[in-house]
Amino acid sequence: MSNFWQRAITGTLFVIVLVGTVLWNKYSFIGLLFVIAVLGIWEYATLFKGRKNKPNFLGTVIAGVGIAFIWSLVPLDIRNPLLNSYLLGIFIACLSIPIVFEVVLNKKSSIINIGLSYAGILYINFGLWAFESLAFSKFYMDCLEAFPYHSAPVLGFLILLWSSDTFAYLTGRAFGKTPLAPKISPKKTWEGSIGGAICTIGISFILYKTMGQGQSSFNSLGFFTLFQWVGLAVIIMIFGTFGDLIESKFKRVLGVKDSGNILPGHGGILDRFDSLLFAAPFAYLFLELTMNY
Repeated sequence: MSNFWQRAITGTLFVIVLVGTVLWNKYSFIGLLFVIAVLGIWEYATLFKGRKNKPNFLGTVIAGVGIAFIWSLVPLDIRNPLLNSYLLGIFIACLSIPIVFEVVLNKKSSIINIGLSYAGILYINFGLWAFESLAFSKFYMDCLEAFPYHSAPVLGFLILLWSSDTFAYLTGRAFGKTPLAPKISPKKTWEGSIGGAICTIGISFILYKTMGQGQSSFNSLGFFTLFQWVGLAVIIMIFGTFGDLIESKFKRVLGVKDSGNILPGHGGILDRFDSLLFAAPFAYLFLELTMNY
């Protein structure tokens, strides 16, 4: 099977699974994000195999998965104070695990290894937590639930993210001449990025008309204003591009083509979610700051 068809089939299945779990219910959505976190952390820890400076594999995986488990539970609205105190204890214990492993192993590069462990743990968990929070945020003030689940903003984010990637690629191929970061990703161009941004902003206008404030099908959600949709498009375009470049730089430093091979034709989990992991925290922060705009 050619690489094109591999990418096409994998990409189609990927979109179906992701959109399907988002639309099904909050449990499928949270469950999928937890699985992505586990695979991503495992993949990150594996990337350094054979290198002098590397995060402790077992310590990184245990700590990363433990923290992912905690943020996965939060939107389930656990009201038991004792259980919440246990979760806080688990969180603190998870943060200490990489340090404990390195102290026991007593390597000369322990400080660097600890830093590498925390870099992967925080990068993956913080990005996915922010993405999850788009569905459970307090910007939806009309609902009495502590953590109301709304799939529409998550789908809106994904549509803008995929639009940004697709239109940047298409306009780059058609008009691209000026490399954006030639030493990191030679194929990315300024023309592609600008074209992708313009097209993504256009998509944000369509989302406002179909999912924005005052639309009958989503009126009960108190949905986003035009300013918020356009702002999301700009943020996703800028920080999604940075996320892609950071992942490319990371792979160049490690001397690998892909972060993994779990997704045929697309590489690994970190390859597929690099833009999302970096853009989601900024998107969430923007919406929180403008919720009363």
